[in-house]
Formats: sequence, C-alpha cells, structure tokens
Amino acid sequence: MKNTHNRKNTIFIRVDSGQKIGYGHLIRCMALGDKLKKNWHVIFVTSNIKGNITSIVKNNFQVIQLKTAYGDLSKVIIKDDAIETVQTIKKFGNKNSFLIVDNYKLSQRWESIVKPYVKRLIVIDDLMNRKHNCDLIIDQNLHTRMNSLYTKSIPKNCTKLLGPYYAILRNQFITQRKYAKIRSLPIKNILISFGGSDNENYTLHALASLKKLNSDVNVNVVIGTANMNKKTIKNFCKKNLNFNYFEQVENMAKLMKIADLCIGSSGTTTWERCCLGLPAIVAVASNDQKDIANAVSNNKCIINLGKIKKSDNVNYIHLIKNLKNNDLQNMSKNCMKLVDGKGATRISKYIFSMIKSD
Repeated sequence: MKNTHNRKNTIFIRVDSGQKIGYGHLIRCMALGDKLKKNWHVIFVTSNIKGNITSIVKNNFQVIQLKTAYGDLSKVIIKDDAIETVQTIKKFGNKNSFLIVDNYKLSQRWESIVKPYVKRLIVIDDLMNRKHNCDLIIDQNLHTRMNSLYTKSIPKNCTKLLGPYYAILRNQFITQRKYAKIRSLPIKNILISFGGSDNENYTLHALASLKKLNSDVNVNVVIGTANMNKKTIKNFCKKNLNFNYFEQVENMAKLMKIADLCIGSSGTTTWERCCLGLPAIVAVASNDQKDIANAVSNNKCIINLGKIKKSDNVNYIHLIKNLKNNDLQNMSKNCMKLVDGKGATRISKYIFSMIKSD
C-alpha cells in the first residue's frame, strides 16, 4: 500500500518528552513510527511541556501539539488532555484510526475517554502496576517476574507483546550491530550516557570519579539538551583532554559501537547497549528502572549499582580496574543474545495484522 495520507490509514502516537521525563519515550516512538510510516500516515500528538523536543520529530512526521501548556507532566489534567486528543483524532483521522500511547501519566481513565473514537488503542508501558483499557500492550523490558506481567491490569482480550524480543530500536542500531564486536580488555574507550535529562546529575558524579583516569583512555560524554548541568559538564570536558563532550547526538549507535564499556542508566538506552553488545556499569535513575536493572543484572549483562545517593562516593576507576576479561566478554555476549534489534519490525507487523483482521 502506498504511503498516501487518507483518513482510513492514520495512526496517532500520543507521547511526550521533557526535562523531568527525558527523551526515551519519544525516541522509541519515533523508531516505531519509522516502521509504521512505510504503509500508514503517522501523526505525533504531544503536550506543550518544558523541554519537549518536538523539533526532532517534525523532520520526519506530522506533529500536533496540544494547546494546554504544562510546566511538567505532574500538572496534566487527564480529562482535558483526553478531550483535546479526541478533538485531534476527529480532525485528522476517524474511527478507523489507530492510537498508540506511551505516557506514564495517561492510563486507564484517559484511555477509556479516548478509546471509543479509535479502531484500536495500543499502549507502550514499562511500569507493570498501572491498569489499562487497551487492545494491545507492549512492554519491551526484561522484568524479574515476566510470567505475571499485566495479568490483572488489562482487559481479557488484550494482546501482550512483552520482553526485549520487542525492544524498539532506531535503524542505526540495527545497522551498527553488523559491525559490533564482543568486548575485551584493555578498555580504551568509555561512553558516559545517563539519558536525555539526567535529573539525578549522575554524569557529573561519574566525571568527578573518572578525573584521575589514565590519559590514554578516551571518554565520550553524551548528554541531552534538557540536561540542567550541561555547561558544567562541557567545561569539565574542555579542561580534561581525553574527555569529549556530545550534546543531543544523532550517531549514538556509532559511539556505542566504538565503546568498550558504558557508564549509564537503566532506562530505554539499556536495549540499545544490549543490541550492540556493550557492557555497562549502571545506576538506577528512577523507580521505574529498578526492576529492569535487577533483571538485566541477573542476566549478567551489567554491573548494577542500584540507586545512588548524592552522598555515595562511587569509585568508577576501581570498578573498571577490577573488571576481568572473561567477565567483560561474557557481559558483551549476554547483551547481544538478549536483544537482536528487530523488535520494532515485529511490533509493526503485528499492528498491520490487526488492521487486516478488521
């Protein structure tokens, strides 16, 4: 089917990004949107919140920004957001349209208001403990109790696509996977990446610890535009020659591929690292990441530091020096086994099958 925009083949994606929530939700929805747009017209629907990076979406998709402005998502009014989303669907689609929602603040109540106005409602979630009114739920994460996920929180006829088999990754990671190697000592390249916003300021924490690192080790530091400490981080990298500063990069997969080790968080970037066989020392940046970090650690893909307090003095150099070659190689192999990079293709095929079955 040609990618022509008519009202029978529109898929809306309701997702946000921002200083508090980071970029992970938006990035994975763009990756899925890239697969869906081959056959369908994709429209992104976003809130007017601080730090929402809709500019990167507009290059590839139609974007509708809701009029209601919020300082952050904690102030979202569920009913108002739902009504405005319904108005958007009525204007740009119809009852044959599909809707994907990837947003921790919008759950069962919001879905119940919007669902009558679309053919199918699809939820992307990570949290396990929220109730939903949807036709399909996607959770790309590895959890400690996979068998009991969403058993009592979704309708009986709702389909579940669960686990890293469905990890949603951008094409660049699938491309770079062909060239990724199993990591081994010595460690010559380290990547530091704690997500788009890094509200816990873990990046500076890691930099302070790594300041006395051997000058022959190259350190690439990646942050997002929403990072509140970016000026301090940039200045640190200017003063320390083997530290390189990157902001809002387009080539994350290449930086991961050349890295021997990553220091980062256990958010959506976990599956990007795994796809490229990149071992990591991980700090839990938010409560929703805790179970994922534990599960991935149980799979021997990462060194899990858990939630770090500001008073904690993590000695990253000590952790790196204590890494044995066999452990690094096994972490790398386990990562590549866990994620093959084809999750977005599998999900899009399933969504197409839902359309065809109607």
